[in-house]
Amino acid sequence: MIVTKEYRLGTDQILTCMIPEFPKWINLILKELKEGSDKLKFSHRIGGRWENSYLAVDHVPSVRVPMRLARGLAKEKWNKPTLIFYEPIANTINPHPPFWFNIAEVGDLTGIHDHAKLASVSGVVYLKSNTASGELYFQKEDEDDLLIVPEVGKMVLFPSHLRHGVHCNKSEDERISLSFNLYPFPLLSEEW
Repeated sequence: MIVTKEYRLGTDQILTCMIPEFPKWINLILKELKEGSDKLKFSHRIGGRWENSYLAVDHVPSVRVPMRLARGLAKEKWNKPTLIFYEPIANTINPHPPFWFNIAEVGDLTGIHDHAKLASVSGVVYLKSNTASGELYFQKEDEDDLLIVPEVGKMVLFPSHLRHGVHCNKSEDERISLSFNLYPFPLLSEEW
């Protein structure tokens, strides 16, 4: 049984849990990321760093573990059936798969944004972090920010439309996280 914790920001729910057997899984995915680092593709630079780092699923097959867990939790906890895509989605403007890595050096942060373009559930999993690595924060008008402290092995799920960012990495080491989007099931043809 997976122990989850739920938070509310207005009417939106945010869910956290620890990935089962996360030490073994994290060692594997970090190994895959390192071995595939020469094949990384990037989407955009912000503040002098690449914001999102992409690898094909063939190079990081372990991303399937949290994405499948997220799909199951979205159905179980929120009655929200979703689809997982491991490849770039055809007929969209994004040439990258809907999962990516964020590698934040000391002093890096991620500005406020959302993932509302077609996705319904978004997630982040901490692969390398500590409490000073920068909290994930969620913002909603007329609400206090909701802060989630990073912890290796923790997965955070949230509605894709919810605005969020990451505070400055004040630790002495890089923060590495895996982020992903899940899509509504069934897909409506006019969405694509």
